[in-house]
Amino acid sequence: MVPEDYLLEMLESQKTYFASFKVYTLKDVKGVGSDFMDFFTAVDVDQSIEDFLKAYWLFPNYIKFELTEIETI
Repeated sequence: MVPEDYLLEMLESQKTYFASFKVYTLKDVKGVGSDFMDFFTAVDVDQSIEDFLKAYWLFPNYIKFELTEIETI
């Protein structure tokens, strides 16, 4: 999700940006394999972005990313 006031068209290729996201996961994780159950039940534990991306690729309906800030590096 990207807030309406962010103009992603203004981002330039070949430039480095730092982006901050809020990540939301569902509490009702029926259908998630036992290998990933610990990830989804550890809501209050800091997860790495790599873990969120891996879980998103496997379960895109269970995770939502919300863009909160973009900074040029």
